[in-house]
Amino acid sequence: MNAMVPESQRNDDPARQIVYLTNVYPAPSHSFIRREIRALENAGWTVHRFAHRTCTGGLIEPEDILEQTKTRVLLDQPRVNLVLGVLSRLLKEPVAFFRSLFMSQKMVIKGDRRWVAHVAYFIQACSLAKQMKQLGCRHVHVHFGTNPAAVACLASQFSGLSYSATFHGPHEYDPELKLNLDTKIQHARFIAAVSRAGKQTLDRLYPTYQDKFMVVPCGLDESWLQRQRHAISTGADKPNDYFLTIARLDPQKNIPMLLDAVKQLTERDVAVRVLIAGDGYLRAELEQYIDRLGIGEQVELLGWQTQDQIHRLLDNARAMLLASQGEGLPIAIMEAFAHRIPAIATDVGGVNELVINETTGWLVSANDAASLATAMEDCLTSRPARLKKMGDAGRKLLDGHQVAHSQKLLSDAFTVIHGQY
Repeated sequence: MNAMVPESQRNDDPARQIVYLTNVYPAPSHSFIRREIRALENAGWTVHRFAHRTCTGGLIEPEDILEQTKTRVLLDQPRVNLVLGVLSRLLKEPVAFFRSLFMSQKMVIKGDRRWVAHVAYFIQACSLAKQMKQLGCRHVHVHFGTNPAAVACLASQFSGLSYSATFHGPHEYDPELKLNLDTKIQHARFIAAVSRAGKQTLDRLYPTYQDKFMVVPCGLDESWLQRQRHAISTGADKPNDYFLTIARLDPQKNIPMLLDAVKQLTERDVAVRVLIAGDGYLRAELEQYIDRLGIGEQVELLGWQTQDQIHRLLDNARAMLLASQGEGLPIAIMEAFAHRIPAIATDVGGVNELVINETTGWLVSANDAASLATAMEDCLTSRPARLKKMGDAGRKLLDGHQVAHSQKLLSDAFTVIHGQY
């Protein structure tokens, strides 16, 4: 849906307005962005949501459906409007127009040389700049250092506009992807990393810009932090004997490794059950792999679930599983800790800032199905008191991962930026 710019919003105080831009919003895997936006609004900011495109898989979470009605989609408008957006920038700000266009061409040459994609980024940047000026909004904050950062960086070349970004990792930091991070960082007012590990990577790769980097972790809101854990039960016929994974079905989440671990446990006659909440383009391939391994009775792909459904699944789960090859700071682990259940996860990205081995769960090596299987078996044979102690430790760790804290850090940074106009 492409929300129009209401007349009543055009006279809002520019010092308390912000644009949020994401590649796809809302989306089932972007609930952390929704929480961040809501927290900023509760703090008195007017947040205008923008996205490159809509979620193609459909939305089931009521809050996401509501967010969709508030979101302007840059590519969801008649082509003539996109052309007019480009022409309006050319006629009104010719110098800035060619400055932005030149930057776009440099990004193509230095980057992945996808000319068509970068033309699309430039067109969206012109549209974004035009709409921001209509709103009287001066600053755009983006999530992800990929195409949203490219569009916002180009838009910031127009007079009176600026941008900042939150980088999640790990793919943003991969030099093989040629994402022009140096250019994006150079022109950003600040770059937020969601984990200490992410900031350390930025400090190492781009030492010239260290003063622009800050840690702004994703966090949970009160609806999660007030959860109470159900009692942990034992026995093969009890509900707490399944593991839960909440993940997109894509290569980064490395679900095949998790399935290999389940297969190893079944070969050792260990009773195990895994529920996977999430969806993605690898679903059909994973269903075939489950059939080949003969673990259809042990593993169930649930598809995307609503927040209420996730709460119920977590209430009765024994532990959270995460087999990723790369991560930023996984919200799924925080959600497990909110329910006071431990996590078993690969030691990648910022995961070890949440999962402390033998304290809040089990850390295992990436791409090591045998280690994952061993940790799962240890969890299955652990007494309830041990699991409760781990879950309580995880819940205590969440004191430093509340969206109210993230909002405060961002609000302070946005206030400084607006004060410089």
